[in-house]
Amino acid sequence: MSDDVLEAYLHQYLTQQQEVATIAWQGGEPTLMGLDFFRRSIALEQRTARPGLTIEHTLQTNGTLIDEAWCEFFHENKFLIGLSLDGPREFHDVYRRDKKGGPTFDTVMRAATLMREHGVEFNILATVHAANADYPLDVYRFFRDEVGAEFIQLIPIVERDNATGFQEGDTVTDRSVTADQWGRFLITIFDEWVRHDVGRMYVQFFDAALAAWAGAAPALCIFAPTCGSALALEHNGDLYSCDHFVEPTYFLGNILETSMRELVASDKQRAFGLAKRDALPRYCRECRVRFVCHGECPKNRFISTPDGEDGLNYLCAGYKAFFKHIDRPMRIMADLLRRGWAPAEIMRIYATEDEQRLRQAFATARRNDLCPCGSGRKYKRCHGAPHLQD
Repeated sequence: MSDDVLEAYLHQYLTQQQEVATIAWQGGEPTLMGLDFFRRSIALEQRTARPGLTIEHTLQTNGTLIDEAWCEFFHENKFLIGLSLDGPREFHDVYRRDKKGGPTFDTVMRAATLMREHGVEFNILATVHAANADYPLDVYRFFRDEVGAEFIQLIPIVERDNATGFQEGDTVTDRSVTADQWGRFLITIFDEWVRHDVGRMYVQFFDAALAAWAGAAPALCIFAPTCGSALALEHNGDLYSCDHFVEPTYFLGNILETSMRELVASDKQRAFGLAKRDALPRYCRECRVRFVCHGECPKNRFISTPDGEDGLNYLCAGYKAFFKHIDRPMRIMADLLRRGWAPAEIMRIYATEDEQRLRQAFATARRNDLCPCGSGRKYKRCHGAPHLQD
């Protein structure tokens, strides 16, 4: 991004009537611009922003260039960092290679350590793909127990298989996650989280779901009834309807020629946002979990419904299984919130129920059955041993 585009962007954005402005840097890899670029950006912000405006910064990075200097800058300017990490080494290094084809796991882990040492706030951005989708607990426990992460964003890889790289066609690449894998991945992690980590670990899909069950506005644009607020500004000043649709059909204009305010408020952008709601097939409109899903992201709506209507989300079966699975615990947590209690109270409820189920399983277990405790040993050689000896 040239300084001319940077200055135009900051002036058009930071002089609007708003209390908080969030400047979000993505790529490619934004750290390739170097620290001097971001120092200039901060200086321009300070000269440009109207008095009283709070400015927040986020930056999404693969972490391979993060060093002490970057961490000092992030900490000083209160950047929230999204660090791309796909789980343990054997999963992360499958697709996240450097330009020479080498693995990046150790470099990314070093970035996480440096940011933690410098007090930089960061979230984990984990893509779920063909290599890690069948190992949800390995991925989740790695983030919790080895990385020490508290905030995790899960991103399903749904990559169209075509020559353009645009959102077109109805087939996906081999590295894409399937709908069934995605549903099982979320369900398995949720069952671990709801028993052990509520209030301690924050998974964005679980937070968004709880907001829906509690009647609050969705925190994720993909679950909102309409969209159009996550626009993408390219390095040359070109503005697009969404960062998932940086392609000619969704080009709005250039901010060096037309003000960003005018482009965002244009009929074209308004139509793009409303199309998410208006293009829902009947199968979705009549779905009982529509209130939380709203058809998810339009970029994934390229398969047909059971009755042949176009526009069903590729991940629909997985989301439907997940949302049905979490209905009861979400209703419990939403009720806890309404009563002024912490959602974490659900862990005590689950602990009591699990203990009762385990006692019942022990009472009916036969000597050669697998032990209900999950050890993998026969009951007679595990929890049943003392009883059977008596």
